[in-house]
Amino acid sequence: MFLRTPSFVAGVTIAICSLQPSQPVVDHDVRDPHFTMSVACAVCHIAAPGATAMTDKDGKDVSPYYTWQATMMANAFRDPYFRAQLQKESASAGDQVQELCLRCHVPMTHHDAVLNGKAPPRLAQAVDDMAADDGVSCTVCHMISAEGLGTEGTFSGRPKFNDERKIFGPFADVETRPMRGQVNYTPTQGLHIRKAGLCATCHTLFTNHHGTDFPEQTPYLEWRNSEFNNEREGADPKKTRTCQQCHMPEQQKVRIARTPMGFDYRIPEREGYRSHAFIGGNAFMLDMLREHRDDLYVEAGNDQLRAMAKATREQLAERTARLSISEPSKKDGVLEFELSVENLTGHKFPTGYPARRAWLKVEVLVGGKVVFASGAFDQQGRLVGIEDVMRVPHVRTIEKQTDVVIYEMIAHEPGGQPTTYLTKMVGRSKDTRLLPRGFDMLGPHIKDIAPIGIDGDDNFVAGGDRVACRIKLPDGVDGDCEVVATLHYQSVPPVWVDALREVEAEEAVRFVSYYDAATKTPEVVATARQSVK
Repeated sequence: MFLRTPSFVAGVTIAICSLQPSQPVVDHDVRDPHFTMSVACAVCHIAAPGATAMTDKDGKDVSPYYTWQATMMANAFRDPYFRAQLQKESASAGDQVQELCLRCHVPMTHHDAVLNGKAPPRLAQAVDDMAADDGVSCTVCHMISAEGLGTEGTFSGRPKFNDERKIFGPFADVETRPMRGQVNYTPTQGLHIRKAGLCATCHTLFTNHHGTDFPEQTPYLEWRNSEFNNEREGADPKKTRTCQQCHMPEQQKVRIARTPMGFDYRIPEREGYRSHAFIGGNAFMLDMLREHRDDLYVEAGNDQLRAMAKATREQLAERTARLSISEPSKKDGVLEFELSVENLTGHKFPTGYPARRAWLKVEVLVGGKVVFASGAFDQQGRLVGIEDVMRVPHVRTIEKQTDVVIYEMIAHEPGGQPTTYLTKMVGRSKDTRLLPRGFDMLGPHIKDIAPIGIDGDDNFVAGGDRVACRIKLPDGVDGDCEVVATLHYQSVPPVWVDALREVEAEEAVRFVSYYDAATKTPEVVATARQSVK
């Protein structure tokens, strides 16, 4: 087992306070020239019994440390799927591929080595570094300078860090003495901390394993080519949203720090603070982290992980997409209607890691009994009736059960075969992920983010998709019908796990065992119903 609970790093001695399991006490003799682990920050940036700072009106802890602990960012290195995929790719292409992956999954370990003139670490070295377990930690994001943000030079895990031990935040008039005395950092206003380009440093990823730059993950580029982009010429401020505005919930006026001695009244309240929950779409993995919390040495508590998974599912169900059904007509035993899917996000849906997919399940019920279903799935999360899920073409019209509309990106290897190996990906065979509003086919980065495989479908447009349905009812079926449409989502489809089953490496075997024991019911993103007389 690679993982372990941190107890000492970079001159910081850590003990856990008996009053609150997640509240650390730190010996602040900090000597590390670059990064410090999150527990050092938590001395002042976590709520405490009897204190009023960093709690909402209901007394809930909304502190940076507490809300971050249960995120995928905090658990970027503990993530068993990442570890399994890393070993799979290493077995196929050699351990040199680890350098790119570890830039973002163990950023303190990677960048500390590089900034000190050492070779980028591999997995075997990272597992011996306590800072690796801290994932994407406080000082990583808050030490990134404004230099080059939003440009190619900082993509793929290559941000520029200041070397003056400045901690950038969005607020002015900062009292510097407490942080300087506690951890030897100087809090400094840096408005770039609120810009999407900051997130783009890791969430824009190009790979090049066969002499071709491949856009593996491009949510930032998709956002730049949307009406959500607040830096776009002529942008409507009423419509724009940054990554932080969508993924970091805004809080009421709150004190964002406390004094270790409890004199919270001396700290000013701030408007516009956002909790560090980083709510995304990977509830499946959050559940897995909780279910195997002890095995994976996850520091967040069960309640924290449940709350984060709940918030993730709320984001998926309430703020991701909208689905509607036109008024159906029935004639000569044929039911006709149209589905409309609206993408509410500021990037493609799904976006990010290329495994992710969404699809439409369409059911026709008569007397409460399903007489037609497209997009149905079994207990393993596999689509029913689809033999080769890596070669499903874009569907414009649903007429039979095998007509399944899947919003996904399928990559291919040099020979043209579809692949789940990141190190073999050289091109996109299909990219039918829903486009964000305002997406321009002549806009920026179009070579890397244009849809592929829609074959001139005029109903697949910026902001969504419309799908015609022409369904012949079974002979003898008559009476009132009900149409039920559901937009489902998976972050880890079964076909991606199938490739891991062939890998004998420890982490791959472990993840497959976790996956097989997990509930694999896909997430529900949107639903719609219509009755037909």
